[in-house]
Amino acid sequence: MTVKEAVAVLKRVGIGVEATYALAHKHGVRIGKRLYLPRALVEGLVEGDLEAIRTVRKGGEDA
Repeated sequence: MTVKEAVAVLKRVGIGVEATYALAHKHGVRIGKRLYLPRALVEGLVEGDLEAIRTVRKGGEDA
């Protein structure tokens, strides 16, 4: 998902714009000028699953 989409989703759970962009720079991928975050990471954070970051780092199925 794009970072702009992730910002809208993560704001609802108290994760701000700067933190979302920091996540995107560390765990996201840039395609052209757009920056994307793995959907599994965003959904995991919304659910309160901090293991989502570890799963994305290891290249889990949903990454």
